[in-house]
Amino acid sequence: MMKTLPRISFVALSLLLLTGLASCRLVMDIPDGPGASSCGDQTQEGEEDCDGTDLGGKSCSDVGYLAGVLSCNADCTFNTGLCFNTDPCGDGQILAGVEDCDGTELGGATCESLGFSSGTLACTAGCEFDTSSCSGSSSCGNGVIDDQVEACDTDDLGDAPPTCESLGYHGGGTVVCGDDCTFDEAGCISTCGDGNLEPGETCDPGARPSPGCSYDCQVNPGWDCQGEPSQCTSTCGDGIITSAEDCEGTDLNGQTCLSFGVGYGPLACGAGCLFDTSACRQVVAVSAGDRHTCAVLHTGDAYCWGAGASGQLGNGLTADVNVPAAVSGGVTFTGIDAGGLHTCATSMVSMVQGAHCWGDNARGQLGNNTTIPSLVPTPVNNLPEDSATLHVTAGSNFSCAFFMDGVGYCWGDNNVGQLGTGNQINYRTPRAVKNIMFFEDLSAGLDHACAIADASLYCWGANDFGQLGNGGPPTQQNEPQFVSITNGPRQVSAGGQFTCAVNFSGEVYCWGRNTFGQLGDGTTTSRFVPTQVPGLSGVVSVSVGGDFACAVLTTGELRCWGRNSSGQLGNNTSVDSSSPLAVGNLTTAVAVTVGGEHVCALLSDGTLRCWGSNAFGQLGAGQVGGAFDLPIHVSNF
Repeated sequence: MMKTLPRISFVALSLLLLTGLASCRLVMDIPDGPGASSCGDQTQEGEEDCDGTDLGGKSCSDVGYLAGVLSCNADCTFNTGLCFNTDPCGDGQILAGVEDCDGTELGGATCESLGFSSGTLACTAGCEFDTSSCSGSSSCGNGVIDDQVEACDTDDLGDAPPTCESLGYHGGGTVVCGDDCTFDEAGCISTCGDGNLEPGETCDPGARPSPGCSYDCQVNPGWDCQGEPSQCTSTCGDGIITSAEDCEGTDLNGQTCLSFGVGYGPLACGAGCLFDTSACRQVVAVSAGDRHTCAVLHTGDAYCWGAGASGQLGNGLTADVNVPAAVSGGVTFTGIDAGGLHTCATSMVSMVQGAHCWGDNARGQLGNNTTIPSLVPTPVNNLPEDSATLHVTAGSNFSCAFFMDGVGYCWGDNNVGQLGTGNQINYRTPRAVKNIMFFEDLSAGLDHACAIADASLYCWGANDFGQLGNGGPPTQQNEPQFVSITNGPRQVSAGGQFTCAVNFSGEVYCWGRNTFGQLGDGTTTSRFVPTQVPGLSGVVSVSVGGDFACAVLTTGELRCWGRNSSGQLGNNTSVDSSSPLAVGNLTTAVAVTVGGEHVCALLSDGTLRCWGSNAFGQLGAGQVGGAFDLPIHVSNF
């Protein structure tokens, strides 16, 4: 008989199956789809702003802030807590995570807390620690390099220590570790002067020396040096006067026109820090009268000083002046000659050189057809038309001039024939000198005159001491008398009662009165013919005064002889000398002029020195009275 299985209902079977399935689990890896992210894996991707330290290259400025420190939240979104729109640096408070320090607030940090052995910690303008004044290392000397604060430590120079050559030295040597655990280059040898800039050098001009680079290859103050070899240029405008500069701004280095050797007036600092001498004034002509002196500047202006009672200073006044005073009238002058109580000068009038005179006019010596004195320059009348006045000379009470047409003229007092007109008539306007032509030089003295005409020497007028030099009796001559002089006359000067001339050999001959040794021949004997001054050669010019004379040598030196009562010989004594004596320390004279008892010399720098009597301020030194037996400066023009 068959056995049958117990029948199980469908419902029960279904439940059994479901129960079995529930106890089974299927494990599968399903890949992320597009746009999915894995926050926390330190890689910014997908929809993440950031992930850990990976900010995707973004900073605070990329998310709408001015600056700061951007970071990442745990959910991979930006943390802007340390971002800001107002720069906190400079507010005196340290923003943690953003600033090391702020101003003087260092947060308690010191050089030592940062690993240095000493020094003063500071804060930069960017609120970062400034350790430039920190030095050493707290561990310096232990033989182990602390990479944070040490470049080396004792014998440990690191893996790739520098060499002297790698540091730019060309002379060899060895780099060592210094006591502060920094590389010490003291053992490296630089070669200053090789044209290569090496450490420690700020310039190197090579073998060619440069004033801008010192002997140890350092740029000198006031210079700028560039390149290899260094080319150095002076820095004009930096307030430092270098050897390539004269001045800096208003700093003239203590110089004036006078001290710089360019005359008188205001010196200035010009382009390139070099002196601007355009406003300096130089004397081009000078003349000493009886008791006053006059000069002409390169500008054509004239100045006079000394006795002025007769208006001889030309400044519109009758007072004495002890410093140079400008001559009035606005006339441009080219030459000048001071006489007894009057002055005459060559002048430019309508592009033609004429003549002006001023001062006493009692004998018509001003040549303006009157006998009225003039306190300012007045034109000389009746001069040759269309013939320039080449030279004018003022005597005691008369005047003379010669012109381009070669004719000589005189006017004024003629009581002893000093006008050379053949008579003794006073003339208030110019009259031609008789019998001679082609004047080359002309000089009016006390009451006689001499001229070089057609290469010969002539004199006329008073002759009581033989001052005409013609060898004849001591009688006046109303017409020019020939004077014989060895080797021909080159220049002549008529004085009180004697005359001197220079010949073409540079020798001096004198004649006339010799009471005080003014002929320079070693005696006090008067001479009626030219007599050579012994021991005097190389003479450029001679000038004769009241009772003494002076000469300029080619060397720029001066020699004087004769009367010396007021120190007019300039040799630091008041003793007369019948032989030439050297004057002071002058070595650059180009001209000399002798007056009544004083002398003035024009130097090559356009300045004046005067000496002798100063009773009326005729030395121009700013004082009146006394006498000076050595040359002194004339006050500024």
